[in-house]
Amino acid sequence: MSPRRLATPVLMAVLLLVVPGCGSEEKGYCDALESDQQLFAEMQEDTSGLGLLEHRKTLRALAQKAPDDLTDEWQTLLGALDAFAGTLDEVGVEPGDFVGGQPPETLSPEDRTRIANAASELSSTDVVEAADGIEQHAKDVCKLQLGL
Repeated sequence: MSPRRLATPVLMAVLLLVVPGCGSEEKGYCDALESDQQLFAEMQEDTSGLGLLEHRKTLRALAQKAPDDLTDEWQTLLGALDAFAGTLDEVGVEPGDFVGGQPPETLSPEDRTRIANAASELSSTDVVEAADGIEQHAKDVCKLQLGL
């Protein structure tokens, strides 16, 4: 085989390893996202956003499979979710206790304020940008719509 004919397959192999979206890490992550499409559909139906809390275990597993360039985004999103869940635990409230996205009326004003402050972190610029990055990657590379 001539050097020129050999160069083409070698170049193609190198490109497949280097071009984002073509590696096995990307494929495994995309496959995992695709297999969890029902979960994302359910979370979209939950307008309160509390569905994210109930599915942290699955989200954490997806984050483990994510390509390295999404590590920061997943850490930011999961960190905010964990902080919010921690606040709910501290005040003794479960996500299912919320009605229409509102915490139980029996909570003290201080606890309601703590929950509101923790919830506001979920809509902070950093967390929104992280979710947008995860969403954009899913759309561009995996051809999926998550609805985060």
